[in-house]
Amino acid sequence: MKRFGRCAGLLGLSALLSASPLAAAVIPDDSPAARDAAISRLRAAAPREVCAETSAMSRTFGTSCAGREFPAPPILAAPRKAWEVKPGWWGAWSPFLVGDLMLTGSCNNDGNEGISALDTKTGRFVWRIPSVCAVGNRRGSMGQVAFHELPSGEVLLIYPRENGEPTDHYVIDVKAGRIVRTLTPARRGPTRSPGGVFTVVNQSTANGHSYISALSPEMDRIVWQNFDFRLAMPNDLDPRYTPTFSAPAASGGVLYQTARSKDQPEPPTRQLHAIDLRTGRTLWRHTAQPVTERGNTSAGVTAYRSDDGLPMVADGKVIIRVRGLLGPVRIGLDPVGDGLRALDARTGATLWTTAPVPGQTIINRVAVGDILAVEVETGNARQLWGYRLADGRLAWRRPVAPGARLLASSGGVFYVSERTPAKDFQLRGFDGETGVLLWSAVLPGHNLDFDGRWGIQDGRGGASQGPSWRIGRDGAIYGVTLQGAFKLQ
Repeated sequence: MKRFGRCAGLLGLSALLSASPLAAAVIPDDSPAARDAAISRLRAAAPREVCAETSAMSRTFGTSCAGREFPAPPILAAPRKAWEVKPGWWGAWSPFLVGDLMLTGSCNNDGNEGISALDTKTGRFVWRIPSVCAVGNRRGSMGQVAFHELPSGEVLLIYPRENGEPTDHYVIDVKAGRIVRTLTPARRGPTRSPGGVFTVVNQSTANGHSYISALSPEMDRIVWQNFDFRLAMPNDLDPRYTPTFSAPAASGGVLYQTARSKDQPEPPTRQLHAIDLRTGRTLWRHTAQPVTERGNTSAGVTAYRSDDGLPMVADGKVIIRVRGLLGPVRIGLDPVGDGLRALDARTGATLWTTAPVPGQTIINRVAVGDILAVEVETGNARQLWGYRLADGRLAWRRPVAPGARLLASSGGVFYVSERTPAKDFQLRGFDGETGVLLWSAVLPGHNLDFDGRWGIQDGRGGASQGPSWRIGRDGAIYGVTLQGAFKLQ
């Protein structure tokens, strides 16, 4: 296993710290001529591959790369509502797109309960499976469901029971609209399927470690296990508390997972690991976390280090946020000096680190073709910055309202929402290459949580299984409200 430590990280950082990131940044021109030029370029551009993924079904954040970039055409004009249905739900599951079907549903209603399949073209109900609501004390609750794609072309629905009984793993034939079998996992626990491989995370108090297990496609066999991780933090009220494992990303048969490894100095922090999805072997680990806080404690001089957070993969690089680039502060103060670091996805070598700006916090980031769109905040001022993925240099920056939220992208366009005084959502589309505003639309905000759970550091709001909408391969937005489902195009 390779380790890339502090010296390599700081050498990669020094070249960018020597110059102001604002020096070459362009303020976008929102003139009609600039907008028309950007739209013409985007319309003429050939479709580009996103994440080199073969998945035929939707993923929560676009692809396994977790870049919030959807493999879909750009939205080049203000979208309008194509259809909306209100079947009487109260709280619906985040949508899952399979061919011409949108899977969602709810058990928190008196009629039309269960798993529902809607025709993506018309919104018409194609089939419904109500039986899942009749067991496990689920009726009257939303539940934290998760849909996954199976190699067979079927869909796996993981649905915990509300009465303490084991979670169900239903296999659905989406063409027939019925549950055809139930899987019994060889290992139970929080389950994800990065890169199409089922992984489960657990801990063993007796053995003093946490671990990742990879399961076979039918979940009946453990393929490999990696035991390199520490037990969970004992106190979830600790202001530095984080889960042992982050949400992962995957690309090219490699799992990118931040976690507290056993082999690191005290106090531990989450470090980015690259793990072979075929064998479970750790290929490399990022160890060059800056020191964020330093001071005397009962244990002596203590130095806390930056948390690698949630990774995403873009342009062959793994992108993480690092903090403390302007030096450590006293223990208990907020870290200073946020930056983004790009690591070579194959080797783990640091390729670039963005220069920190005093007083600035990095809020969110979205991959947009060759650009990384980043939401930043300095005091009460919020901006969007566009970094070149090739070298980490700032290409453009633009101010936005304090309530603006960076969401997702498709086809070289990224999308931002903002709550209006009337509690509606102002949705805007921007060109990723130039930062130019392309269009703006208002979405009624009643019973709609449009911006929840898109923030890479933020799990608030949204729907069960993530944000309340996805972008389909046709470029349309498919989403759910508290009471139903809709399509924007």
